[in-house]
Amino acid sequence: MKYFRIIILGAGFLGIFFYFLSPGFSEKNTPLSPFERIPPAGMLEYKSLIFRFSLFYPNDLKFKEYQGGSDTTVVFENAKTGKGFQIFVKPYEHEQISLDQLKMDLSSGIVKDPVDISVDGVGATMFYSQNSAIGDTREVWFVKNGFLYEVTTYKELDAWLSSIMQTWKFLEF
Repeated sequence: MKYFRIIILGAGFLGIFFYFLSPGFSEKNTPLSPFERIPPAGMLEYKSLIFRFSLFYPNDLKFKEYQGGSDTTVVFENAKTGKGFQIFVKPYEHEQISLDQLKMDLSSGIVKDPVDISVDGVGATMFYSQNSAIGDTREVWFVKNGFLYEVTTYKELDAWLSSIMQTWKFLEF
């Protein structure tokens, strides 16, 4: 009986040993955690556990985070070309932002051609505006998890920003 247990335990350990050494096993075959995503070619992942989202951005951009009290701005930019976008995040007590509130929050007060869209299942407003520092802009504003997200780029980068926004995922935990 004693030898039988030793044989069974030994066989179990050998089975596990050979399973992990077999050619079919690799880290690529192990399941990803709920927060791990694999970026497409030419993209990198930005992830914020504080603001509970991630997105993929072109690998020719660098990002920098700026803290301002309870607000945070993340700027993604290619220093050579000036191509980029920014995400401004601040605590927000309402479930959504109305068009009237949006106009009041914008320094220019200009909201052109607003369109209702979805960002990872969350209602958002996409629109054109103006900014005294950078000129005509394309913006996407939405509220989730107690934060207002304001995503801004140059007007001519509209389609480019849309492709990035399609990769936005909220981290639920």
